Amino acid sequence: MEKIRSLFLAGVMLPAFSFGQAKLNLTKYVNPFIGTTVLTDSALLGYVPPWRTWNGLDGPAATVPFGMVQAVPVTTYGSGSGYEYEVKTIKAFAQTSGTDWGQLNIPIMPLEGKNFTADNFASTFSHSKEAAHPGYYRVLLNRYNIKAELTATKRCAYHKYTYLGGQDKKVAFDLVHAGGGSSTWEINKAGDNIVTGRQGNLYFYAVINDKIKSIDIYKRNPNQPDIPPSGQGAGGQRKLTGNIDIPVISFEKSDKPLEVKIGISSVSLEGAKLNYTTEIANKSFDQVYKDADENWENHLSKIKVTGGTKKQKEMFYSCLYRQFWFPSVTSDADGKTALYGGRRRVPGEAQAGESAPKDTIPGFDTYSGPGLWDVFRTQLVVLNMLRPDVSENIIKSMILNGERSGFLSTSFHGDFASSYITGAYLRGVKDYDIQKAYRLMLNNANTPSGNSVRTPRPHNDQYLKLGYVPEVNIPNAVTETVSTAGTTKTLEFAYSDYSIALMAKALGDMDTYNTMMKRSMNYKNVFDAQTGFMRGRLADGTWYAPFNPSYPYYEFMYREANAWQASFFVPQDTKGLISLYKSPKDFELKVDSLFSIPWGGYAKDNLSCFLGQFCMGNQPDFNYPYLYYFVNKPEKSQAILTKLLSDYYGMGPEGLALAGMDDYGSLTGWYVFNAMGIYPYSPSDPEYIVSVPIFDKIEMQLGAGKTFTIVKQGNGKNIDKVTIGGEPLKGWFVNYDDMLNGKELDIYTK
Repeated sequence: MEKIRSLFLAGVMLPAFSFGQAKLNLTKYVNPFIGTTVLTDSALLGYVPPWRTWNGLDGPAATVPFGMVQAVPVTTYGSGSGYEYEVKTIKAFAQTSGTDWGQLNIPIMPLEGKNFTADNFASTFSHSKEAAHPGYYRVLLNRYNIKAELTATKRCAYHKYTYLGGQDKKVAFDLVHAGGGSSTWEINKAGDNIVTGRQGNLYFYAVINDKIKSIDIYKRNPNQPDIPPSGQGAGGQRKLTGNIDIPVISFEKSDKPLEVKIGISSVSLEGAKLNYTTEIANKSFDQVYKDADENWENHLSKIKVTGGTKKQKEMFYSCLYRQFWFPSVTSDADGKTALYGGRRRVPGEAQAGESAPKDTIPGFDTYSGPGLWDVFRTQLVVLNMLRPDVSENIIKSMILNGERSGFLSTSFHGDFASSYITGAYLRGVKDYDIQKAYRLMLNNANTPSGNSVRTPRPHNDQYLKLGYVPEVNIPNAVTETVSTAGTTKTLEFAYSDYSIALMAKALGDMDTYNTMMKRSMNYKNVFDAQTGFMRGRLADGTWYAPFNPSYPYYEFMYREANAWQASFFVPQDTKGLISLYKSPKDFELKVDSLFSIPWGGYAKDNLSCFLGQFCMGNQPDFNYPYLYYFVNKPEKSQAILTKLLSDYYGMGPEGLALAGMDDYGSLTGWYVFNAMGIYPYSPSDPEYIVSVPIFDKIEMQLGAGKTFTIVKQGNGKNIDKVTIGGEPLKGWFVNYDDMLNGKELDIYTK
């Protein structure tokens, strides 16, 4: 990783700014290329990869914290962020990005001369001529001898193209392309140097510093297949649809770099223009980049670490950097936002046949819906601690959306909106209408599903009736079999019920508290004592057979997991889980097997990089390394944590791969917490389990204004004792109130 870093920071000259003596300059530790590459080594992956695996899916986009704009180089449409490190061509620079399939809106590409066609205008590039820094990206496009630079504000992108040979300047707006496939679009000349338009439901207002000479339409071959997305489940090549041609803008001759400022809006064209006028109209490229760098520095400096190696600091701040990318702000500079049919979407996202959005001014910044299944465990907890104001607005956005739909959104799987909101509320993040949120939480939990009722909890009618979500008796089920994923749903619903119970208690609703605490024990209904696993159970109460605990499924019995990876998700009652085994020793042996029985070589999307059966590359078993604490063997947990922190981040020959998809900062959030020696084992509870940090000292500026300090005493590998505020810590969990009150956590090692 040291070599790669020298290429993108030391070996190329980035714009330098002087910020005064107080600046910590933590942005220098951030490597935006971490999480952009791929693993090919079967020894690391756990199988021989038959396709490109998903080892991060992050991108080096130029953006600011929670930006609507993430200006990203696109090497691959249909990929995660749009950028895949091993691909050696750039197709365009899009204004939005992410960590899953979608977005990549409003792609533009600088061109020159006539040496291109509508079907062939991508350029090769070299990593030795590429640079990235928080708020900035640069690359040399070999084909055109153009230096492309990107920076951004919250709602605007700033492109700077330097034509190194004095060539004629052109820019293609490849609006048929987006991350989700072909799109409807329009573009119009609105002045001597202005173009406006939209792509899907995302509007843009672009101002160029040179006069437009002409806008020409380049015809695409209608039989040319689009670039196939990467990954096993991508579905192969697809043809472009709709208006597939490309408008190419030519400009009058000048010697200065071509600069394109683009404001975007999911509300209206007027909103895009307003965002441009408010944020970027009168600023130079260097000023916008300077502002972005300062913004990132302010966020990164919320945690200051002392000690550790340079490599550990680079990984820590690179991971912390990813905690502030999502969710993205969706409201315009004047506060207007767009609601789509009851669900908050990212800019430009819409469903086929969906009615036009309704504009509203709610009085706060609105945000896209968080990927709850992924990030309620880590990244959203980081925001509750470091940016509670943003977290409050995210929750307000969820409530605003829920008032239209009657429910809180749930994202990928489970019902973790309640877990997120409860965890926020119990950490003092309370500036929203908690009664509205609570009613929506109860709607999610208590509304039966059925043929005519689509609820956030699929199969909730059976869950409420039986105390578990039954599996369907499908003979010869395979990984791709789609059914109820009933075992995982039962475990996840039980945890969400626990979260609602905590909220009910905080609000004084003891009847609901008692009901939900009882329902939180529903995990026991899918525990098979004979095998010691959570197992698929049919509606008649019998267990699904045949049963292979090592075989993974996407949506049968388990969600993206096998029995090993699903069976220990009981953070609300781990001691109760242990009691289901013959003895604590039997449970310990089961966990030993979890971390030692080799993965079976199954090549499956979303599952990669194993320690035994434990999968570091996916979220379901994130808290499993701590299971040994509950049988008083923390040293076993520490050995696993140390190995995961050391060997499963910065993987591969370049030192840039992650163990799996980062999914909006979930995987990088795991690193942030564990590197500091605290982890939200049960995210709804305002407490953190303690381990040995990799740094000597951590100073954290919490949202309430207090500094919480963690100090590692000694250089041992294991915990000897722990004190909080000078007093012995009772058990292994530190309470968030003590953290908010600025009490020092001292971790003595042996």
